[in-house]
Amino acid sequence: MTAFLATGGRVLTPASRDATALAHENGLIVWAGSDAPGPALFPDAERVDLAGDWVAPAFVECLADGLDLAAAAARGVVPAALTEGPVPDTLDDPAAVEEKVRAGERVVLGAGADPTRVAAGLTRLADELGGPAVARCAPVLIGAVSGGTAAPDDETLAALAAVGAIVLLRPLVDDLAGTDLVRIAASGVALAASTRVGDEVRPWDALRALTTVEGGRGLSPRAAFTATTRGARRASGARDGAAGTLTPGAPATFARWETGELAVVAADDAVQRWSTDPRSGVPPMPDLTGPDPVLRALVVDGLPAGPAV
Repeated sequence: MTAFLATGGRVLTPASRDATALAHENGLIVWAGSDAPGPALFPDAERVDLAGDWVAPAFVECLADGLDLAAAAARGVVPAALTEGPVPDTLDDPAAVEEKVRAGERVVLGAGADPTRVAAGLTRLADELGGPAVARCAPVLIGAVSGGTAAPDDETLAALAAVGAIVLLRPLVDDLAGTDLVRIAASGVALAASTRVGDEVRPWDALRALTTVEGGRGLSPRAAFTATTRGARRASGARDGAAGTLTPGAPATFARWETGELAVVAADDAVQRWSTDPRSGVPPMPDLTGPDPVLRALVVDGLPAGPAV
């Protein structure tokens, strides 16, 4: 398969904070860095001029059952289902959870699951079978956080983190008012997020909801974006740590966006402070207070899958 080299953009990759170029071949990212060395490294590659666009991992929707794939692709979203069949509304039966763990199957718990009860059950199984046996089942709790007195306490969060549990947020469906997402993320619990509401996917609205939690503490835009990309890949069963990123060796699945100036913002108790200062060391993101970026192209496993400009 032909190698592709894209230059002249702004690339979100762990390989380089200031990357302006990337290359992919045979469906995989093979390099990311600055423009200058690219042509020498890939002299025979097909060249793409990014014209200043922002290139980042595609959004991932893991609540994908019944999703209109063409409509999702038009918004820069690709599917990655949690399970092979429809996700159960609720699986809050300890015996059923234990049966799945012992069989090495995915454990997906619906919105009615009690995180404290789940944490206790998974901890007991980890003590008996070993932590890796539970972690391999990638336990996913859908919408299992809230604010106020119903919020999971620190002990519950630590127990969930210890068994590799993932909390799948639904920011456009669930009421996150009063939720301290910063505390949950800091506990070590892996966060994933859905971009879906009804039959639609609205990825940029999902990021706004995750970063502006009324009466609580929202995630930084970078953390929110990670939840809707790498986090969602992890929730759907990816274990390599690279899926959902533009790391060399990862699938070449990414979106190209026309956007304004990128900025850096960190989560804060009271206010989110935007900055364009490169010394912050935090990868810049599109300003979520502005209009949605415009999708210019979507690439899935190295192949065009959406708008191409």
